[in-house]
Amino acid sequence: MKKHFSTSLRVRTYECDLYGHVNNAVFLNYFEMARVEFLYYLGFSLQSLKKEGFLLPIVKIDIEYKKPVFPGEELELVVEWTKKGTTSAVFRQEALRDGEVTAAANVTWVVTDLNGKPINFPQSLLKAFEEKCGNI
Repeated sequence: MKKHFSTSLRVRTYECDLYGHVNNAVFLNYFEMARVEFLYYLGFSLQSLKKEGFLLPIVKIDIEYKKPVFPGEELELVVEWTKKGTTSAVFRQEALRDGEVTAAANVTWVVTDLNGKPINFPQSLLKAFEEKCGNI
C-alpha cells in the first residue's frame, strides 16, 4: 500500500522570476495544489469538507529550497502525512525533479469546525486515509 500521494506538473514560464527559475513563493502554490489533489484522491473536496462540518486550515509551513527549477521542467509533487495529533497533523511535501528534491516543506494543519475552533479528527477523514494509504 502506498504511504504517500504524488502528482506532477510542468513548470510554466510565468512562474519564474528575473533569475530565470521558479520563484520561491510559487512553491506555496505547487504544494497547495498537491494537497488539494491529495484530498480528491481521498474522496474529498474543499466543498465536501464544509458539508461535513470541518475545515483543514494550514497554520505553519516551513520550506527549504534546495535546487533551482526552470521553465519546461516536470516536477513530481509528493504529499506524505507524517504526524497526527488530536486536532492537528503534519504533511511532508517534496518537489522532485528526476527523483531529486528541489524543495521540501513541513506543513502543519489543524482540523476545525466551520467557525475555526479546533476539533478532533473526523472519522471519515481517518477512514479514507487508512483505506488509501494505510495507518499514519
